[in-house]
Amino acid sequence: MHAIRRCCTSFFSIRCAGLFLTSVLFGAGLRSMAQTVGPANDVSVEPAACSDEIAEVQPTWFSNSAMDTQLPDAPEPQRVGQSDQDGQRLVAAVPTKTVPSTTNMPVAPMYSRVIPAGEATPQIHRMDKIALAARNLYSPTSFADFFVSAGWSHLLNRQPNYGTDSGAFGERLGAAAIRDSSQSFLSNGPFAVWLHQDPRYFALGPGHSFGRRTLYAITRPLITRDSSDGHAVFNSSLIAGQAAGTALANLYYPQSNRNFRDNLASFGSSMGGSALSFVLDEYTSEILRAMHLRRAQRLLQ
Repeated sequence: MHAIRRCCTSFFSIRCAGLFLTSVLFGAGLRSMAQTVGPANDVSVEPAACSDEIAEVQPTWFSNSAMDTQLPDAPEPQRVGQSDQDGQRLVAAVPTKTVPSTTNMPVAPMYSRVIPAGEATPQIHRMDKIALAARNLYSPTSFADFFVSAGWSHLLNRQPNYGTDSGAFGERLGAAAIRDSSQSFLSNGPFAVWLHQDPRYFALGPGHSFGRRTLYAITRPLITRDSSDGHAVFNSSLIAGQAAGTALANLYYPQSNRNFRDNLASFGSSMGGSALSFVLDEYTSEILRAMHLRRAQRLLQ
């Protein structure tokens, strides 16, 4: 390594000496040429021409156009209400009109029916609503709703009046599945598209009192969000879907239940079931979290 360093130093010294000798010879040649031409006052040089020649000789990398080239603007923080990289408009999952200025919050999945508090989600459009209604048509919670509705009707021998034997429970279960599925799909799909409403449930979250959260949940069958700007509007899509599903039930309900009074009672029970479902949606994440913690405590014991 020491020998290599000495060789490099010698080579650099030789190059410097050669450059110095060349500059000296070049300067001597210029002085001899000036003496040959004659006195300096015999040569007339136009200042403008000299400046033009200098401008022509000036390298392009020193031009003003290169210096005036602007760098691309720095990226701005993404804001709620602006579009993301996929062109989707972000909507804050906060049920008030005032939203944070930036989306530091996580983004919920597009087809999630329940949006947890503190999460944003892309704006939902026409075909997204149809897809959301179809994807959430059958789930563990929906099957639980079918059994609860059929069991309650069978226990009290209420409409649809199929009787009280085991076969009647099966008929009630099938009728409950058809009625609830039709009401859910019509509310979250076609009517939500037609009336420009957001069919998702935006949870209020644990940052509020139990009473306020419960009141917020049970009023969601009457109040929802506009899908274009997120403002609170009358939940006409859910009410229309519930009414349409109740009317369609006359096609498979017993003849004794195909009257205005039973239809009105069925519509009222469907609205009450929707309110109860929204209450469960409000507290589901916390219930699951509490169950997980209890399970962990049992494992530790």
